[in-house]
Amino acid sequence: MQGMLLFFNKLYGFLEFVCVYFATILGFCAIISILVLGIIMILRSTLFSKSVFGKAALWCLLIPVIFCGKLHMYFETKAGLYLMLWWHSLCISHKWIGMVYVIGILAIGFRFWWRRKKLSDSVNRLYDSAEYRSKYVIKVFPGELASFCTGCIRPVIVIPESISSDEAGVVIKHEETHIMLGHLWILLAYDILRVMLWPNLFLHLCVGYMKRDLEDICDTVTIQRSGIDACDYGETILGCARNMMHTRKKLGCEGGMSFAWDDSYKILKKRLERIVARKAYNLKILSIGAVALVILVVASVGIIKANSYNRTNDLGMISGICYTGNVQKIYTDVEKSIVVDFDDDYIYVDGKALLEQYPEAKGTDEWFHISSGGYYKIPGIGGGGGWAEINASEIHDGLIKLPKHTDMDIWERIIMWL
Repeated sequence: MQGMLLFFNKLYGFLEFVCVYFATILGFCAIISILVLGIIMILRSTLFSKSVFGKAALWCLLIPVIFCGKLHMYFETKAGLYLMLWWHSLCISHKWIGMVYVIGILAIGFRFWWRRKKLSDSVNRLYDSAEYRSKYVIKVFPGELASFCTGCIRPVIVIPESISSDEAGVVIKHEETHIMLGHLWILLAYDILRVMLWPNLFLHLCVGYMKRDLEDICDTVTIQRSGIDACDYGETILGCARNMMHTRKKLGCEGGMSFAWDDSYKILKKRLERIVARKAYNLKILSIGAVALVILVVASVGIIKANSYNRTNDLGMISGICYTGNVQKIYTDVEKSIVVDFDDDYIYVDGKALLEQYPEAKGTDEWFHISSGGYYKIPGIGGGGGWAEINASEIHDGLIKLPKHTDMDIWERIIMWL
């Protein structure tokens, strides 16, 4: 019975640490993502407003954000301390916040998964098209809806049975382009980002803007790649747009990419204007730009990792001393004035210096608890190290050699690995 209680106590401590740690670093990422989203929204409406591919490329700025949880600057610069320290202090002083954050991740993640599962189940119940052919599975919906594609691993294109042959040819090519360009994977990655950084409400509000930018790219690539007339393409969009609300009500295709996104008339009008006014792109220049973008993203992630804390960081020669006769007085020894050294087996204490720091301990029968070394994941969150104890009556001048104990177990090793 006692062993079970000890196990659950260790498990609770482990889960509490994990919640606080991940809530802290993901909270930092969420704060940074607010700034990055602001930059994206400003640039896409100003400098890149006329560039279809430029607007979409801006969303790649969110990729390095997920690696920004352990930057040195949060603890070593005035700006970092001002912007981030409040969240760090909040998570450490109120550990329930970390648990709420993790519960939020699980709840929102389950909601997104369940929504995608319902869509997948609904699509699987549809019958395969006998009239249209594609390298991807084409399903036919018995009614009116806007065509869409879904499924990252096994992509499926869904079209209504009422669609004409000419319209079907256009929308199938459009959905094939979505799949070919990896837009379904991009949407999945964005949903994962929304789950991990869920307190940032702007991430949830901006998903529509990202989908519009992906649709603009898909329109441009489909028209040029397939040689479709821009006017015919626009007419097909208008014909499908009126059915979009039926799609959402019947299947709930938020997890996929739809041919006619259910935006307002104003947004749809701008999309049609861009289609008519589009210019042919140079595939070679576009490929060079894509490679350059990948290099920039990888380089930025590398720079961020180089300026971040490691998984475990040695605390060095730092020790803490607690006296049971005055537990409010905890002494941190960073200059080796009392704890002069320690190794894997022993902690070496200067008895005279210890009594000079705690003169009230002379002649008492209280205890000193001494901790030394250890690691930190980020400042303020860590563990490990060793500890020793000595009765005040046993202290004498000179060097005292105390046996060192460690509480390193499987839970601690998992934490160090995280």
